[in-house]
Amino acid sequence: MRFVEDGKNARLSIDEYHAFAQLASIFTGQNKHEEAEKMYDRALAGKEVVLGPDHTSTLDTIFNSGIACLAQGRLAAGEGMLRRALVGQERASGPEHISTLATVRGLGNVYQAQGRLAEAEEIR
Repeated sequence: MRFVEDGKNARLSIDEYHAFAQLASIFTGQNKHEEAEKMYDRALAGKEVVLGPDHTSTLDTIFNSGIACLAQGRLAAGEGMLRRALVGQERASGPEHISTLATVRGLGNVYQAQGRLAEAEEIR
């Protein structure tokens, strides 16, 4: 796999973008959330170009990036990513799909952490 240091990774293959996401998942498992977020960002930039913004793999990466933000205590950024993932997941897979429901749960957790209990209860 070749890593592009200047951030211009549009010529990488989809397999390489998937590898970035897998590496991010490993970082997450090691509680290296900042590194994970960087890898998710690289994966997302490529997947949006190669697969499109509404592809389920792209949406999974958006969700995972949001979770990485939350793990760093960046609730607003995490909420934004989860909202973005939710809109796409509802379109791509429907409101009852497991990925959609996981995102709803994540948003509920964000709202709870922010003290927005009525919204947390409503979304769950």
